[in-house]
Amino acid sequence: MNHLMKTRIFKALSVLPNSLGYSLYHWLQNLRAKQTLDNKIQSTKNTYSTIVRILQNSTIALEGMKVVELGSGWVPILPYQLLLEGKVKWVDTYDVNEHYHHKEIDKLNQYYAKQYDFEIQKKGKYELHQSVNYFPKTDICEGEFEDVDLVVSRFVLEHVPPESIKEIHRFLNANMKSGSYILHLISPSDHRAYSDTSLSLQDFLKYSQEEWDKIQTKFDYHNRLRLPQYLELFENDFEIVFVEHDTINTNSMAYKKFKELPIHEEFQKFSEQELMAGSINVLLKKR
Repeated sequence: MNHLMKTRIFKALSVLPNSLGYSLYHWLQNLRAKQTLDNKIQSTKNTYSTIVRILQNSTIALEGMKVVELGSGWVPILPYQLLLEGKVKWVDTYDVNEHYHHKEIDKLNQYYAKQYDFEIQKKGKYELHQSVNYFPKTDICEGEFEDVDLVVSRFVLEHVPPESIKEIHRFLNANMKSGSYILHLISPSDHRAYSDTSLSLQDFLKYSQEEWDKIQTKFDYHNRLRLPQYLELFENDFEIVFVEHDTINTNSMAYKKFKELPIHEEFQKFSEQELMAGSINVLLKKR
């Protein structure tokens, strides 16, 4: 499905009442999902390995940590990996939506039960690992964070409005203990390009904010923040311990597509590297 067709579908869903619109959105997402559970587990394992690497490089031990996940997604794979492989103490996972799916969670439980000894508990609608607590349709700013050692997000912040990012970090700064950490894995590229390879990963930078708001919907919202903008949002409240991101390869097709873009004036203050920086990983520390 190309990006134009997807946009038309999301536009149609967005005019429906929320309950119906999201129900149809979930149905469509499940219908077109090509990844098997094994694929999803391996993909998330790559994320888990990145988390472990970044923490180890900063001499931070994951084992025994009390963790909060910002953005629960469709199935609790990362919480299970943090618990069973990383040996964290517990994981609370918050999401403003409710995307969990009973059948997928049952499959996940069966998959990990073959490798690890753990207890499943019925928590609300879902049967989850005893040390996972799921808070759907809940703003993270409603949580309790006095005991939390680490907050982690995986490809979430790019879908959050800048003002909400500010609010979240002000809340975390006010409620987390000194010496605790936040680790964000951010995908700042135009996600439409993942399914439509004719697009540049920075295609959406050719639009003004007004034009982009007419294209995107609540189902595919992307804030389009660039690397310096993310760092500016973080540095007021936290110490930036570590930053990494993709660098420019001037011989790549991605760079060729980027160079053909008419970058909108709203983004022309940034360098090519700042505009193209992808796979941004940022580790923050509460002072």
